[in-house]
Amino acid sequence: MKQRTHTLYECVECGYQSPKHYGRCPRCDAWGSLTEILPVKDSSASGGQRRGISAIPLEQVDSTRVNRRVTGIPELDRVLGDGYVPGSVILIGGEPGVGKSTLLLQICGQTGPRESPILYYSGEESDSQIKLRAERIGIPATGVHLLSMGDMEDLQDAVTRLNPRILIVDSIQTLNAGGSTTGTGSVAMMRQATAALIETAKAVDMTVFIIGHINKEGQIAGPKTLEHMVDVVLYFQGELKSDLRILRSAKNRFGPVDELGVFRMSAGGLESVADPSALFIHGRENREPGVVIFPTLNGQRALLVEIQSLVSESPFSGNPRRISVGFDAFRTAMLISVIEKKLKIPFYQHDVFINVTGGFSLRDPAADLPVLGALLSSRLNLTSPHPRTMIGEVGLTGEIRPTAWIAPRMREALQQGLTHFILPKAQSGIPEQPGMTIHPVENIYELFRLLRPAKSKH
Repeated sequence: MKQRTHTLYECVECGYQSPKHYGRCPRCDAWGSLTEILPVKDSSASGGQRRGISAIPLEQVDSTRVNRRVTGIPELDRVLGDGYVPGSVILIGGEPGVGKSTLLLQICGQTGPRESPILYYSGEESDSQIKLRAERIGIPATGVHLLSMGDMEDLQDAVTRLNPRILIVDSIQTLNAGGSTTGTGSVAMMRQATAALIETAKAVDMTVFIIGHINKEGQIAGPKTLEHMVDVVLYFQGELKSDLRILRSAKNRFGPVDELGVFRMSAGGLESVADPSALFIHGRENREPGVVIFPTLNGQRALLVEIQSLVSESPFSGNPRRISVGFDAFRTAMLISVIEKKLKIPFYQHDVFINVTGGFSLRDPAADLPVLGALLSSRLNLTSPHPRTMIGEVGLTGEIRPTAWIAPRMREALQQGLTHFILPKAQSGIPEQPGMTIHPVENIYELFRLLRPAKSKH
């Protein structure tokens, strides 16, 4: 019997599929974004025998061949979970220019001598341009093969010939999957190319690193669409005018999620920052009004960041500014309301600015107490005889609630010489070490009384 086919339409913006054409996508409301994709065969109408696939008992599966291997880049290995698993597919997303290609070139340089051959595909640069960039940052050429400006068929042919241990695709948006009716960079094209890469990687135990670009407006849905297909999703973040870069794991089938690595961009490429806490608080005695140290937790790593608050009289009567960088603006407004309601300290005539140093974006509920403490300190111009380290969640009634993983947070602070802690009263039973002082607080009234005796700068 002849196989029946039916037509599908797919949105190039969000990947929505429908057998019917719409002028506007029902999911993302984009106009004129639905395009026809390859006809899909109706498998129910096909004749002949299906190829059988045998199930394997779990106890007979050989797990020794999936032992982790390290890249030789300490911060990357930390984020991956002490190295990568052979045969895994790793997606690295980030804005243009943040350093994704540089990171993958450095993977080639570190793993090339022992994981040869490595195949590096680039749809954005020629072979000579890649070689020039590799020489600039001191990457050795041992065991690395280049393929540029090809399509999926060329890439698969190169994989068949070389049988590489590692494949790098820079980037998935530039890889043209042969036979697709949609344009290069479309959601359908990227999904089709990624599916082919995943199938090849699992079949030959080849590790694949894929770059997925995100533009400055965040409008490209490609990398988000691919997240459910790959094994690991990493996001590379950082201000282009700063030399600091942050690598964060958003998904990891073989390791911790939300793990964080810190790099510094230099003339020789990306350098791992072994002790980022010392970098972010170096040279600050942390005794100025409005400054509090907070040990945030990313995956299994505690990291010290500085939370800064500036509260000043507003020149705009009745319409003060509320600006928060690195901390949720709505949560900032909530904490201000708690202070006004419970402590009767008005903010309606004051501008409020919150900043988290180092370019971090805090999603940790334990950051409530340090933000509230910084607000009070700046609003009342209170100094402290010693650095302040605060940990705790704040409820709407002003209670200070306990938080998770407080021991590793305190341990990181102690390693940096911070000994004075303001903690939720429910977690104040932690054994004190020599020189360590714990100030337990049950609500913001107790926090206010603890901060208020400090002398003002005026």
